[in-house]
Amino acid sequence: MSEEGERSEQIGEEAKSEETKTKKKESAPKKEKKEDKKRKVKGRIPWPLSKIVNIRMVRRLVQLFFLFAINGYIFTAWFGAEQVTLFWEQFRNVLPTLPIIAPLEAPFAIIAGSFDTIQREFTAGIFPFFTLGAMIIILAVLGRAACGWVCPIGTMQDYVSLLNPNKVRPAPNTEEELRRVKGYIFFIVMFLAVWMFISVIQNSAENLVDALGIFAFAAFDPVNPAYILFKLAPEQPWPTSIETLWYISTWGIFLVQLAFVGIILIVSLWFPRWFCRWLCPAGWLYGLVGRDSLIGIGRNPAKCTPDICNKCEVVCPMNIRIRRFPYSHVHSPECILCLECVSHCPNGAIQIKFG
Repeated sequence: MSEEGERSEQIGEEAKSEETKTKKKESAPKKEKKEDKKRKVKGRIPWPLSKIVNIRMVRRLVQLFFLFAINGYIFTAWFGAEQVTLFWEQFRNVLPTLPIIAPLEAPFAIIAGSFDTIQREFTAGIFPFFTLGAMIIILAVLGRAACGWVCPIGTMQDYVSLLNPNKVRPAPNTEEELRRVKGYIFFIVMFLAVWMFISVIQNSAENLVDALGIFAFAAFDPVNPAYILFKLAPEQPWPTSIETLWYISTWGIFLVQLAFVGIILIVSLWFPRWFCRWLCPAGWLYGLVGRDSLIGIGRNPAKCTPDICNKCEVVCPMNIRIRRFPYSHVHSPECILCLECVSHCPNGAIQIKFG
């Protein structure tokens, strides 16, 4: 055989081998895509049930349910539905407070927040044994789940944040510094509450009440969005026509407080639950007690890919750096058990943990 014939045969064999290699390369991504789809489907609610029921939808419905339930007397006052109020009164008899922010002084309130109640009891000269005990038990078992599923102010922020898909995530160091603010607010509020407690016991509270003014009986109330919306707002004379529009001029400081609530909701468009993360002293207390709760979230090390995936951290409304925690349990005082990380994890690696 001539040299030219041998060369042509070699070139033909090389071309065939290159074609087979390219075919294998093209088929490899297809196989990987199929495997990824299988991973995504595995451990999830099967279709078409997943289109109807999912964790996020259930949480939104529960949040709306408690938003009206906490102010259950509104059903009697507006709709005459006394049976609804009676149901929640039975619930209140068993568990009168929950680890959220909700003032019991509100005209429609049935359930109160633990932190709000603690302030009121201290300033009345009563040590809150039962409130503290119930709060510690709930937080020890469920952590801050009530913040994520029940708290009305958290619910409002969550619903507003849905309007803007582009969120701002501060750097870890900046986030940590901002979180310290609610700790400072907590110590100021509780210092004033304990000061009032001692003054009431010693029968010398009159001068202190005059000095503290609106900050005397619950120092957090003047800037508490739940107190402003559910206590102060119903008490104001609201205009019902153009002739009564002048009522707004009588609101005084309430107008500033209402503007503050508006700022909380507007800023939530870019910073999810920023009030809960940086300003809420109740959240600081609840996080301190509930960080090592019995129920929490953890990661499966066999499924989690922390080096190439950060989806759980991107969707977390509390901006928790989940990958920095051990796989067994995310012991973060900021975790509100909203389960956004569970529902968005592409590998199904994040699960609810017990113990």
